[in-house]
Formats: sequence, structure tokens, C-alpha cells
Amino acid sequence: MPKRKIKEAKPTRRLGKKELLIVPIAMGGATLVALVIIPALAPPPAPWSICLKGHEIETFQLYPRIEVIVDGKTMLLPDTVGKHLRDGKDCLRPIHSDEVGNVIHIEYIRPVRFTMDDFMKVYNVTNSIEVVDNSTGSNVWQTLNLTGYDIEYSYYSEAGEFTVVPKPSDVPPFPADNMMVARIELTSK
Repeated sequence: MPKRKIKEAKPTRRLGKKELLIVPIAMGGATLVALVIIPALAPPPAPWSICLKGHEIETFQLYPRIEVIVDGKTMLLPDTVGKHLRDGKDCLRPIHSDEVGNVIHIEYIRPVRFTMDDFMKVYNVTNSIEVVDNSTGSNVWQTLNLTGYDIEYSYYSEAGEFTVVPKPSDVPPFPADNMMVARIELTSK
């Protein structure tokens, strides 16, 4: 029987410099698309605009105070702030009120910087706001059309006084110590 010749194994071919760069370049391109291009084309929704899955189940909770003054008279926030219908279902926003008063409840899945501007986007949906007059001892609900009022925003600052700002986005974010007091002052035109 003839002897069989055993083939020698060929040495493995080494990758060249260009071939070694293909994987890092592909990973970099995928990261660029995921972090820059997709969010620019389809950004995530603003935190204030989403609906919570439940009430008081999120880990981040704040309770800042917002005073509403209409023509020199202190009003209260209704218990319906941040509670809307979306697609025929109840929607509780991360910024909402739990009861009639001047304390709002902020809750979210993670710490996030909510501002007075975010609150106004939730509170002022149709260029009108609801307030509650409790000067007589019973709650009287009023809807105010904001076009008939001059609005002044302010917050209680470290200076020990209310600091007036031109627009709600100039009020600092609600702090984690729940010590902020913001004010919306409406004066009839």
C-alpha cells in the first residue's frame, strides 16, 4: 500500500492594519448614530409631557410650593393640575397636584431638573388656568384666561425676598430640599 503523504498545516494569515481598523470604525459609527443622529431626528419626549404608570411609585419625589396671586388676592391651585386625558385615558403628569393648595408634587423615575417653565406647560394647557378661591371658607373654582392678565413670576431667593424674573424659564429648578417657594402674580389688564 502506498504511503500517504501528510499535508502540513498552513500558517494562519495575519490581519493587516486596514482589516484591524474595520471593527473599531464600525463600532464608532454605530455609537455616533445611536447617540447623536437618532436623538436629533427623533428626540425623546420631554419629561413633563409623559404619563406616569402609577402614583407615588417613582423614586424621585419633590414637593415645592407655588403661590398664585390674582389681583392681590391669594388663590390656591386646584387638585387637577397635571391630570389630563390622553387618548381617552387618564394621564397623570410627573408635575401634578394631589390636593387643593399651594404644594405641587413632582415625581419621576430618576432625579431630573424640573422648572417653573415645565410647571407652566402642564398647568397652562389652553392659555387659561384654574384657581381655587378659599377666602369665604368654601372652595370656589375659577377659570382665568391669561390673555386678560399681566403675569409676573418670582421666587424666594437667598436674599430673603422674592426675586422677580421676566419669564418662568428664569426661575431656578425646583431643589431637592423642597424649600423653594415660587410665585405667579396675575394683574388684570
